[in-house]
Amino acid sequence: MSSITRTLAILGLGSVALAAVACEANVSLGRDTGDAGTTSTPSFTPDPSDGGDAEAESPLAPTLLACIGTTCPEPYATCLDVPSFKCGTNLMNDPKNCGACGVSCEGFEPINMSASCVQGACAFECQIKQDGLGAVRVFKNCNGLLDDGCEIDSSSDPENCGVCGNKCKEGEHCINGKCGCSGGKVDCGGRCVDVRFEDSNCGACGAVCTKPNPACSPMPANTRYGCVSSACGALKCNSGYADCNDDLNEGCASDGCETKLATDPKNCGACGVVCGPEQECRDDGNGPQCLDLCEKSGLTKCTSGCRDLLADRFNCGGCGISCPNPRANQSTECHKGVCELECLPGFADCNGDPNDGCEVDLRVHPANCGACGMTCDFGAGQPCIDGKCLMVECDAGVTK
Repeated sequence: MSSITRTLAILGLGSVALAAVACEANVSLGRDTGDAGTTSTPSFTPDPSDGGDAEAESPLAPTLLACIGTTCPEPYATCLDVPSFKCGTNLMNDPKNCGACGVSCEGFEPINMSASCVQGACAFECQIKQDGLGAVRVFKNCNGLLDDGCEIDSSSDPENCGVCGNKCKEGEHCINGKCGCSGGKVDCGGRCVDVRFEDSNCGACGAVCTKPNPACSPMPANTRYGCVSSACGALKCNSGYADCNDDLNEGCASDGCETKLATDPKNCGACGVVCGPEQECRDDGNGPQCLDLCEKSGLTKCTSGCRDLLADRFNCGGCGISCPNPRANQSTECHKGVCELECLPGFADCNGDPNDGCEVDLRVHPANCGACGMTCDFGAGQPCIDGKCLMVECDAGVTK
């Protein structure tokens, strides 16, 4: 109820008086000038002294006029070394056009160096490689020159072992970045060997064990002849098995290596490791361990271990059911037991053809800028930059 209505109600005039006032010809909405019967033009501008909102009282701010942009803003450029869209190259992070078109940070692999484009400049770093035998090789730039890259393999160089300038003793090898061997192992031609159990270096470097004659026939279960306590000709367990009843010293009369360490709940991973009543001996990828039953964790027991069939892309909906490999600019996910192909951020499948994956880069494609079908005026030369058609301030300035 308005203040006027409340006042009329108090005076007992009710709605009739309100209607009369509403129909009166001379109703002033402005400020009284002091002259009877005269009213000023209605005004909605507050008095500056009444503490009003200064921002609300100010005139409307001028509006910038936006026009189609056709000139690449920094740091974007159109580099013609490879087919690309207009302004499709960011010179701040493009390894093939770093800081300027044609300036490449690639091609340093032969000198054990890699580089990335950071803030428009190539940032170099030495590489860590793995050779054909699985050994890790750590390269370093010990002479401080870029011309020959990272010239030192610090994992095997006795003059720079582990770090530049760390020199090993005379005749000592640098093995895996350390001078010589530790833990009782012996340096056999640049490889640390435990000569107590190494079949090809038994008791000494180069001493190779052979099958004795006579030999057990048949052989005890899961055994072979080899090096034990630096002596050849002894029975020893095959990998993954153990002699937990300790009878191998009986030779051919032994029951061999009777325990499979990967599944035996009384000898899980090693002899004498006993699993709990609601556990099983299982290898989920970290070696045999006593683990809770799969069902207790809401998982399913597969041959590869406990698996979540609702989310595991290699066991999606069932054990051993792998999701298909993703195509260009795609990722594969398992959602609620169903394989789904999803586009990587910034890409889309605009042609609806699953064979070429997510073929459109929405960040630079002028016919699909930010979304499929969102078209820039590429006929006029308007580029798509970071998923938006380029707009700039018009030359005419501003309008009110």
